[in-house]
Amino acid sequence: MAFQYINRNEHLPATASEISDRFNAHDAWEMTDSERLALIGLLAKLRPECAIEIGIYRAGSLSSLSRYCKKVYALDIDPTCESQFRGKFQNVEFVTGDSKQTLPQVLAKIEASQESLGLVLIDADHSREGIQHDIDSILRYTPSAPLYIVMHDSFNPECRKGIKEANWSISPHVHLVELDFVAGRFLTKEEPESYKQMWCGFGLAILLPEKRNGNVIVHENESLLYQTTLRHSVYGSDNWWNPTYLARELKYRAKCLLRRRAPGFYETLRRKWGTK
Repeated sequence: MAFQYINRNEHLPATASEISDRFNAHDAWEMTDSERLALIGLLAKLRPECAIEIGIYRAGSLSSLSRYCKKVYALDIDPTCESQFRGKFQNVEFVTGDSKQTLPQVLAKIEASQESLGLVLIDADHSREGIQHDIDSILRYTPSAPLYIVMHDSFNPECRKGIKEANWSISPHVHLVELDFVAGRFLTKEEPESYKQMWCGFGLAILLPEKRNGNVIVHENESLLYQTTLRHSVYGSDNWWNPTYLARELKYRAKCLLRRRAPGFYETLRRKWGTK
């Protein structure tokens, strides 16, 4: 991840030494400055009574959610997240397990307790199927107040497909879907392991208590930027005879198998390598 000016405590460097420290260390919040500002801006404006985060990682975004929300449900497949972060966030309830099972349970609990769910951040399983499943679970929920769904890594082709293919029309409460609420990144040689990959970006969906008129339209404000970048990226020739494509597919399938068969070991490796 490129150098970030805003740290996880939402602090901008104000001295030369602080700037030097930011160049020599990273706060492990895997979001760009523009994403951080967008998320903080949403939270400061909405100040949700209740929020859900799917994917804790190193609790970078969770620190902001905890600050601006009355209650946060933090979901992650890694069982060590609760022991690592429970003492740091008094208003966070940690839920361990696969979001395919835990997310519907949490949504049912929120609905039964009549909590006002205001924001959901999806940043966990970055597979096409995983993101689509998380979105479809949320779409079965009936909002009692405006609900904002923020979807990280919408600039990544697999994540973007998952967002686009979600069953948005199943919910009559969906009024807006925008894949490029915040544009993503085309990674440079400064990050050699991810060179020419496409990551980051925020998609945004808005659900309202009142039902919409007409069909759901999935907007892509930066479609030209996305398509141009895609042609020059490692995803540009997704054919079986392309060595880059083959290597990426094998790596992806190995990660999926490891995540499914040994989730604890997978999370340990993910944290060690600092990968999605």
